Amino acid sequence: MARAGLFDLAGYCRHFPHPTRRPIQDLMAQALVDDACRGVHEAGTGTGKTAHGIAALRAARAAGATGPLFYATPTKAQVDQIRRKHPGLRVVYGRAEHPCLYYRDRGVEVNAADVPCATLCAATLCPHEVNQETGDTREDGAEPCPYFQQKYEAKTGEEPIVTTTAFFLMSMVYARDWEEPGYVVIDEAHRIANIARGIFQFDLTDYHIRRCMVTLRALGDRRNALVLMRFLNAFRRMARRKPSPQPTLLRDEDTTELVDVLRQADATGLSDLMKRAITGGKLDPIADRTTLKLLEDLTRNITRYVDRLRYALPDEERDRKPLNFVFAFYISGELEEKKARYHLVIKSYYVAPLIRLAVGSHGLAMSATIGGADGFRYETGIRWPFHSFPPPFSAARTRIYVPTDTPNLAKKARSRDDLKHALRTIVATAKRFADVGHRSLVVVQSNDELAKFCERARTAGLDVVSYGNGVTAREAAAAFKDGQGQVLVGTAAHYAEGVDLPQSTAPVIFFLRPGYPHPDDPQTQFEQRREGPSRCWSIWQRRVMIEALQARGRNIRSGEDLGVCFFVSQQFRRIVGGALPAWLEPAYRSTLTLDAGVAESLELLQKT
Repeated sequence: MARAGLFDLAGYCRHFPHPTRRPIQDLMAQALVDDACRGVHEAGTGTGKTAHGIAALRAARAAGATGPLFYATPTKAQVDQIRRKHPGLRVVYGRAEHPCLYYRDRGVEVNAADVPCATLCAATLCPHEVNQETGDTREDGAEPCPYFQQKYEAKTGEEPIVTTTAFFLMSMVYARDWEEPGYVVIDEAHRIANIARGIFQFDLTDYHIRRCMVTLRALGDRRNALVLMRFLNAFRRMARRKPSPQPTLLRDEDTTELVDVLRQADATGLSDLMKRAITGGKLDPIADRTTLKLLEDLTRNITRYVDRLRYALPDEERDRKPLNFVFAFYISGELEEKKARYHLVIKSYYVAPLIRLAVGSHGLAMSATIGGADGFRYETGIRWPFHSFPPPFSAARTRIYVPTDTPNLAKKARSRDDLKHALRTIVATAKRFADVGHRSLVVVQSNDELAKFCERARTAGLDVVSYGNGVTAREAAAAFKDGQGQVLVGTAAHYAEGVDLPQSTAPVIFFLRPGYPHPDDPQTQFEQRREGPSRCWSIWQRRVMIEALQARGRNIRSGEDLGVCFFVSQQFRRIVGGALPAWLEPAYRSTLTLDAGVAESLELLQKT
């Protein structure tokens, strides 16, 4: 039975966004209702997860759910796609997607993320500010700020709100002007922990701190300027323990020292000082925009710095391991266009408490690759009932290969020439497919591998599309989808997921090797310290498993698609077979040579 106030199956069906439902969608709906409208649903591409989520949101509202209803998805491109398919939904974007009207009025074109917005509003200088309670602008008749206006309309409307996962998390954890959500749908939920780690981190530099120090001294605030100087000197000393640019993972005593220094700062005094400096004419909003933005970020975040640093320390009284980690590094030699030499990075790691705070008690998390219920619960804190649903098409139109005669590219196992041999093999095999009209996606792990592949592929006569030299990864993928090139190549960070290549755009995928963490990476060192070797290995295996399954699915987006994937390194042998869902197991080939797999693939792809 559904919890009182939330929807039943009939309510879900009434609010389904299409005239008919697929049988798999009926199964997902029944499971969600049976679990009191909470669920983690692993459902492959083609199951209709977006419609499933929208039906749940609208049914929740109709059943009396109060507060905003959120549909969160990782990228703005996905938000735009959902908006086009479901125009009745409300869309909210972050500040970077909106112009600042205050500066536009004064002849400066800049987005709202790059201005001291909070300071201008606190000083009552911006006529475009929209009151989030009434919807009125600060000055009658002023054009409303598009960022604040969309937020006000989203809060006061009844429609579900579609936004990025990052904006949703930031709004729920940091912003104080949103109610607790009435219901939440998290799409691509396997990515939420990494997104949270990315947005709940701080990168402090000597350049920014020095600029703040100079300004504070000029304004007469010697106390806070001295605190910043002591803080800067401390983390510069810590950064120099290792040669440039190798990062130094801070010890507990280092973190404690930084906390003790920052606690002496007067954040309230900083805020008041900035307000007086603007209204008194000591800082000009136009000429001093960058300085004001730096000071505003410092003022708003200094207590967060202290909190994040504190959470990088173990709490022995509560028997709690550290939730964050801190590292420092420096850049030697000429900086060229860079302005910062020293960096201190406060990085969130165990983000489950923050995610749990954001999503609340009722909602739906969806992904094609959850990666196992236990691992997902540990990473995200979301403990709703788990179900896995197969897609509505068979595995007969795809093949997944781990050839028997390709090298093991593990660092400790490979010989000096194994990587060169693997790249040459991929080039030669991609050329065989290209010669009969089949295009390929090649996924590597490092920029060095990317450069070497491109060099060899072009020498072999392949028409390669990639990014760099002013071309973004998104632009390269779009050009390839428009028909340019025979091979699209990029790192797993860009192309293992987030790029769809259906309808024979790239029926062949090559994945060079799994992305195990580098031993010198601060997060790797922290995980080993925090989790121990056995737990670390389990965490890393889950991540590379999800990455592999996501990459495999780039060319199979519907029941009409045909596609094959070659996992090149023998490292994949202990990853892929055990990770495949039951419906994909018939497509797995682990006993064929590469040539035999290519022959079988060519026969399969002839069906196009």
